[in-house]
Amino acid sequence: MKRTPLAAMTLCALALGVPGHVRPACAADEIHWTIEGQTAVTFEWRGSETTIAYGATPAHGFTVTATPSTPWPSSSPGPFWTARITGLQENTLYHYAIGGGPDHTFHTPPPHGSSGFNVLVEGDVGDAVTFPRMGLVQNLIAQANPQFVLVVGDITYANDFGQQCVDQHFNDVMAWSQDVAYMPAWGNHEWDLTTDDLRNYKGRFELPNAQSSPGAPDSADAVGTPRPYGKDWYWFDYGNTRFINIPDPYKYNPPSPWRDWKARVVPIMDEAEADSEITFIVTFGHRPSYTSGHYYPGSTELRGYLEALSATHSKYVLDLCGHAHDYERTYPQAHITHLVCGVGGANLEGTDSVACLWNSGCPPPAWSAYRAFRHATVQLRFTSTAIEGRVVCAPDTNTHSEMIDLECEVGTVIDTFAIAAPPRPVPTSPLAFSRVAPNPSNAGFSLTYSLVGSDPATLELLDAGGRMIMRQGLAAAGLGPHVAQVPYSSFPAPGIYFVRLRQSGQSAIAKVTVTPLHR
Repeated sequence: MKRTPLAAMTLCALALGVPGHVRPACAADEIHWTIEGQTAVTFEWRGSETTIAYGATPAHGFTVTATPSTPWPSSSPGPFWTARITGLQENTLYHYAIGGGPDHTFHTPPPHGSSGFNVLVEGDVGDAVTFPRMGLVQNLIAQANPQFVLVVGDITYANDFGQQCVDQHFNDVMAWSQDVAYMPAWGNHEWDLTTDDLRNYKGRFELPNAQSSPGAPDSADAVGTPRPYGKDWYWFDYGNTRFINIPDPYKYNPPSPWRDWKARVVPIMDEAEADSEITFIVTFGHRPSYTSGHYYPGSTELRGYLEALSATHSKYVLDLCGHAHDYERTYPQAHITHLVCGVGGANLEGTDSVACLWNSGCPPPAWSAYRAFRHATVQLRFTSTAIEGRVVCAPDTNTHSEMIDLECEVGTVIDTFAIAAPPRPVPTSPLAFSRVAPNPSNAGFSLTYSLVGSDPATLELLDAGGRMIMRQGLAAAGLGPHVAQVPYSSFPAPGIYFVRLRQSGQSAIAKVTVTPLHR
């Protein structure tokens, strides 16, 4: 479906772009915000309003003045604004209003390590004029009231249908984006044709821990100078989960930025793996590494990188993507469950064969746990012990040009799953002396020590030159603290000595000072 710019742009936006036109006091539109950290968020909008008021109540009390968005989006004259709000309290509900607009709310992230939050995932979205089901899916997302939405690429399809689709999309998602954080990933429709480029998207978002990728096709400025906009991928923590964005490959033949990403993401995953407050690591990007749909079988290059990461990161259990316009869930592959969530509104893409819509054929591959050609909302709940998934049926049609293979009542659950948290290592006490007393001493020593298991342990007494003068076995008393006594008679003379504890290839040592015995 082709549209004219007039059909998608507000009269306010058009008036702003007419040379010599007196600019009216236009209400802000295209309002959305991103999470910048525990105590910061960033708002983006279009219109003549340049301030945002916020506070703990509808009375607000604080004001931030916006700055022009960078890079400047190219979908319409704008103007486009960015306002970063810092110094907030974590896990707090705030009210806000842009200019003279209505009151809305935003919520800062919960404490690090906490659980019990909801996330929605959608990909291959578009706008509600080009794809009427898109608006219906956005309404279902708003009803679910998640903490944030991951939009896994192919945001607007403006490269195919015109720049007005960009502005229309960001107005359509205001069904939820004024009160729920919008966390994006770039897809091929954001860059692969000259009729649209990444300015329209990178200029509309500030991203936490933003990174650059080699070969990213950022547009040149007005005189042809390349503009290194960055914002190719990013990561953030929310509660007990680290979310890591995978960049789009930005080309259709290797090598892609994925190799660079894989090398640079290792320390980010290592840090999460070592953090006792992080339970899950989740990746999200546009391209699938497993799909039985339109891009069957998925990217084997990306699959190799993800499975190599999973081999050294037990917390990495979920990958989210789009690109294939369908819903599909895999059985765990190298302990990663892969979800294709390309059901955000754009037309579904199958074989057009009544016998089987799936490019892999029917029945599904052995790794495919559930799949459906049906628009839906993909809902995730993060608990302390599992990621719980529900996929909810959305309005759809069954026509010759776009067939579905699942009939369901809107709002009913069509798939459920649970991804268990990886087993936590059994806590162990370090092999160590926790107390040596008294020290110095002329009456012997009491040694409090911890063992690492039930294997045999020994206690050794060494002189200042490291020569062993006594060695004794300790009762295999298991984990935890224990006490041993070393009498004064064990030492041949006053002086400096060392006591050494050995068990299971480990050792701990403490220095003791023996003073003369007073008679």
